[in-house]
Amino acid sequence: MIFLNDFRTLHNVSTENICNTFNAAFSDYIVPMHLTTTILEQKMKGENLQRDFSIGAFTGDILGAFILHAPDNNEKPTVLYNGGTGVVPAYRGQHLIQKMYDQFIPVYQQQGIKKIILEVISTNLPAVKAYTNSGFHKTRIIHSFKGHVNTGKIAADISIKENTAPDWSILSTFLDMAPTWSNTTKSIQRETSFTGTWEAMINGQLAGFISVHRDTRRIRSIAVHPDFRRRGVGNALLQHVSTELDGQMSIINIDENFPEIGTFLKQAGFEHYISQYEMALEM
Repeated sequence: MIFLNDFRTLHNVSTENICNTFNAAFSDYIVPMHLTTTILEQKMKGENLQRDFSIGAFTGDILGAFILHAPDNNEKPTVLYNGGTGVVPAYRGQHLIQKMYDQFIPVYQQQGIKKIILEVISTNLPAVKAYTNSGFHKTRIIHSFKGHVNTGKIAADISIKENTAPDWSILSTFLDMAPTWSNTTKSIQRETSFTGTWEAMINGQLAGFISVHRDTRRIRSIAVHPDFRRRGVGNALLQHVSTELDGQMSIINIDENFPEIGTFLKQAGFEHYISQYEMALEM
């Protein structure tokens, strides 16, 4: 076994190299994953993943493991989001995640970082253990769903139209659940060039919205104004977008404390496929 003991940022590492290592690390993952460089670039832009905050474990120029991090802002960040951690199978068993964090947590503290957050699949026990050993604790359980939307008749009084410049100060007030990092309005706004947002109107009033990443058909956010709930607005949005984008859709990280959202998704044709822990490390 080749041991990795060179830990440094991904400052000079190409997207192609990161993508190849990502795919190798996730080749036998619980949920099959394979990224193209384009999708990875979109992920990095949307989540604000930055090479200077990300960590790699190297042997020479070979990247064998990584942690992709995003700061909460680019001026004076205090929170980092772990948007992806992977270890190539040939280098597993070396406690690389813990070693990378052991080396870089003091660096992050010097940079003013107070907290790191992440999501990990609940059945991925080695990863949960690795994060726990690095000081992370569970903050909530979140669920993911996928499926083909059940088509049905949209209520006659609901009209739906894509808005390329939505007013997020208004739309964000429709949300009951605090979204995870990749589903926040900030992430959606960073993804504007490859994520569409459709709004539902009833009698000229804004009743709800849905934002979907076009290439992956992953729903970033869906919400209905409290005054217009139980009138078919959510279903209408799902049906419209599923017709527009044509294919199976998914949505991730629904807080277990909002079971009504899961019930709504199941009734619309989605099925639950994984659960995750959101975890945090306070420094």
